[in-house]
Amino acid sequence: MANPIQFYRDFQAMMREHCIRHVLTSGMACVEYGIQHNTKDTDWIIHPDDLGKLVAMLCESERGLTGNNWRVSYRPLFGASLSQEYHQGGWTSHLVIRDAPLAPEHHLDFFGKAPRLKDDEWLAQSGGIASKSVVAQMKKTDRAKDWPIVNGLAVQACLEGDMDGLLHLREIALLRSFWIELDHSTRQRLGAIRPILLNLSDCDDTRLERLLWIERSIWEQVNRERYSVYQHEWKEFYRRWQKDQVGQWPSSEPFVQQHRRIVEAVIEFQLPARPLDPPIRKQAIFKQGIQRAAALLAATPEELAAVVFPIEVILP
Repeated sequence: MANPIQFYRDFQAMMREHCIRHVLTSGMACVEYGIQHNTKDTDWIIHPDDLGKLVAMLCESERGLTGNNWRVSYRPLFGASLSQEYHQGGWTSHLVIRDAPLAPEHHLDFFGKAPRLKDDEWLAQSGGIASKSVVAQMKKTDRAKDWPIVNGLAVQACLEGDMDGLLHLREIALLRSFWIELDHSTRQRLGAIRPILLNLSDCDDTRLERLLWIERSIWEQVNRERYSVYQHEWKEFYRRWQKDQVGQWPSSEPFVQQHRRIVEAVIEFQLPARPLDPPIRKQAIFKQGIQRAAALLAATPEELAAVVFPIEVILP
């Protein structure tokens, strides 16, 4: 029976042995970086092409073929199967593993196409822990508790010389201090991604603090709009799936049978693999999120112009 940190390290070692391209991200990565101190979950970005290897590894471990005797199951959360097509479309899979009888549950979330990240943004770190900038980008959610973590990761990155941390930093004094040290080309590159940086010299602290709140609200509202699309599609699929079913999901079957069941179900009962396609749907989500943020904070057109970032930054 392993504690959460030991379990994630053992699990990661197994993925390396199976040549599964991956990185650890989110809460447990923050634990390793000393930013967060209490989490039981592990979040993994997995290359979509390697999901078949992951499923095989899980099945082998549950059957005792690797020396393990795990109990593996999907969790009762909305999310698709561990399938390449669905993960390329932005879906997430949620699993629970017991590594010994009566052991506490280990919760694992898997992303093939992680929200807010470009497809190849993490690959250079494959096999280890996602960089602080990558973790910060993933932590820019609609949950208030994540934003101090975003800032903490950004501070660490900047102090270590990774100026991409300025894309996430929220402390005004540090923003100004690090920005002054940058050359023109770096300022232009970062400013194209985060326009608020280009306004640092023109704003007093009070105005800059307001702009930072508007910027954060846009992140929160766009994320909520995106999440609601996946949530709606799952609920509609689940109603169709369970209409003539007896029992509940997840079932008590071994993982190999659970996996087969949901793989067949998402096809038969038409869970959309790419809910954000076509591109016009992303554009609508982005626009709705901005409008909602503007309404909540009574943001002016001038303020929005100073903070709105390219759609590809949040919906790549």
